[in-house]
Amino acid sequence: MAAGDEDAYRELFLRHWDAVYSSALLLSRSPDIAEDIAQDIFVTLWEKRAQLAHIEKLEAYFFIMARNLLYSRLRKLASQDAYRQYLQDYHHEHTHSGAEARTEFKELEDAIHTAIRRLPPQQQKAFRMSRFEGMRHDEIAQAMGVSRITIKSYIVQALATLRKLLAHYPGTLLLIMLTITP
Repeated sequence: MAAGDEDAYRELFLRHWDAVYSSALLLSRSPDIAEDIAQDIFVTLWEKRAQLAHIEKLEAYFFIMARNLLYSRLRKLASQDAYRQYLQDYHHEHTHSGAEARTEFKELEDAIHTAIRRLPPQQQKAFRMSRFEGMRHDEIAQAMGVSRITIKSYIVQALATLRKLLAHYPGTLLLIMLTITP
């Protein structure tokens, strides 16, 4: 996987998903948060795959990643109200005309949809069903005729690709999460 082999990544994902999810669930006590953390871990693994060759104890690495991601999430939740206020103040200070704001939003929306169209067909389909149609992973798996774990893998890989493709847009990841996550 460290060399970029997608089949090796898929195998790692299939072998370790349950353990990673279980660790995240143990730490968070929330199935939704645990699933988000597990997906974030596998996205990070793919993004930092070149560094994996140096990891000796993968299970310990997963647990530490889950712990750190949970702590980060809790810190974010604690400061969420302050952040919302900051965004409101910033928006108020930098308000564009209605037409200009609509144009910017349309450009960003077009960029997001263009990035989604660049995904492999199965990832694209799973991502759209999840984010646009609000379907759960098991529903998508049934509709596509694949396993639930395969759907999770598709969505994790899609998110990693979208992060790369949209990295030059400020705040894009936040926009993706806020506007198209069910």
